[in-house]
Amino acid sequence: MTTVAIIVAAGKGNRAGGKVPKQWRTLAGKLVIDWSIDAFKNHSLVDFVVVVLPKNKTLHRNDVMTCTGGKSRSLSVYNGLIAAQKLSPDKVLIHDVARPAVSEDTITDIILEINEETGAAPGLPISDALWKISDGEVQKTLNRDFIFRAQTPQGFPYSKIFKAHESQSDEQAFDDVELAKKIGLKVILKTGHKDNMKITTPEDFLKMSKILVKKARRKIIKKVLD
Repeated sequence: MTTVAIIVAAGKGNRAGGKVPKQWRTLAGKLVIDWSIDAFKNHSLVDFVVVVLPKNKTLHRNDVMTCTGGKSRSLSVYNGLIAAQKLSPDKVLIHDVARPAVSEDTITDIILEINEETGAAPGLPISDALWKISDGEVQKTLNRDFIFRAQTPQGFPYSKIFKAHESQSDEQAFDDVELAKKIGLKVILKTGHKDNMKITTPEDFLKMSKILVKKARRKIIKKVLD
């Protein structure tokens, strides 16, 4: 079984601030994009990595396959899926480059859950109260028992998620799970991790830097103990 990870890195990341898109900024001694790539390159169950880049952008490393993104995230993922075809994948993981602290355990959990009829994705329960608002006024509190915060990587049987992207309309989906559900694919929720946060705002860089420093220290300690 061949597993390919597609890292979506074609976005501009305007909300994160700064003159340089977030994936090209340095955190804890490495570029954000390198943290994300290495999480999959160093995983024993991942065979290949495809990185979807902005137009006219090249990558500073040659140990991964690259392709150019589209005008939207969905089109960028589709381009990544097309590029991955030549690798004959059975399973595919789709990951946001702005989640550089994804753990080995999370990746493993997703890969092991995928089969021909089932995908999987990590998520976390909502702890805050949720309100329904109309014209600036709170209408009611929503039941949060069945609401989770979606994370990546989201994993699928390659042929099914390719079909989902190939057949989608011009209407853009929020993520790949939404597209998978539209073609009737079962998607299993796996427990995510709070460290697998997405860098979205300028404040997130400091939070993520601390997370990555701790991750690097744990890796060093584990290597010494082994």
